[in-house]
Parts: sequence; C-alpha cells; structure tokens
Amino acid sequence: METEPSSKEQYDRAKAAEEAERAKATVGKARNRILKYTASLFVAGAAVGGFAFYIARAPTISENDIVSRSGIHWHPELKIVIRGVAQTIPADIGIGAVHNPIHTHDATGIVHLEFSGLVRKSDAQLQKFLDVWNKPFADTCVLDVCAEENERVKFFVNGVENSERGNYAMKDGDKLEIRLE
Repeated sequence: METEPSSKEQYDRAKAAEEAERAKATVGKARNRILKYTASLFVAGAAVGGFAFYIARAPTISENDIVSRSGIHWHPELKIVIRGVAQTIPADIGIGAVHNPIHTHDATGIVHLEFSGLVRKSDAQLQKFLDVWNKPFADTCVLDVCAEENERVKFFVNGVENSERGNYAMKDGDKLEIRLE
C-alpha cells in the first residue's frame, strides 16, 4: 500500500520539477541564440561571398580606357552643317526628369560632359550625345538627312578630318564638326 508523500516530499518534488522546467527553458533559449547566431553568420557569409563573386566577374578596365577616376566637367563644341546650312543644336538635350551627364544648356552647340567618379572613353563618345538627342550619325546620314549621290558625311576634330565619327571620345575644348556636303 502506497502512502501519501509528506508535505516536505511534495515540496521537494515540486521544487525539483520547477528547477527542471527552468533548466529546460534555459537550454531552449541558448539553442535559439545559437541558431540565430548561426543564421546571421550564414547570411553574412553569403553576402560576402556574393560580393566577392560579383567583383571577380566584373570586367576589367584597361588603364587606356579610363579618362578619369574622379569625374570630368568638359565642354566640347559641336557644329553640324548640312548642305551649307548650320543646324541648331537645341537647348536642354539630356535635361529633364533625369539629368543625363551628357547634355546641352543652350543652343550654342556646347556639349556638357559632367560625370562623377570613374569615366571611360566610351562614356565620352560623340555617339553617346547623339543617342541622348535621339539623332543618327553614320557614314551616309546625320540628324535626319542622308547623303544623296556625290555627297558624303565628313567629321572633323579641331579642323582635322577624323574617321572615328561617333566613336570619337570628346575632350574638353574640342571643336567638333559634322558636315554633309
């Protein structure tokens, strides 16, 4: 026959059960902290690994292709003459909701190249400006006019004919001229 535990035994059992619950909760909290720490390390490792992968896959830039590492603020001048008539290069090309780093402010033909940070030769190409303006420039066409028989499109940089055409990387103070004649 079983006897009823004494109140001291009941108290001791309750106390032991309480301590077991406390120990179990402490182990659970420690496990949660370890899981959070491990997850944080995993996320940080994945971010670092992803960034390293991005850098490793980024194309290398030749020093010859770099115009500046700290930006430019240049002003070449562009003149376009079609069959003897100078064409107006409008104000505010590239200015609007988005301010393009290649733009005009007025109708003088001054093209503003205002880049910050790393600038490549390809960023300063004449074709980039014409693309912003949405005008063609090819061997046989300029703006919206194409050469007829016995006419041709010529491109000059500082008075010297240049075969680079739209690929020409503009420089500060350049005098650029496109002629269809």
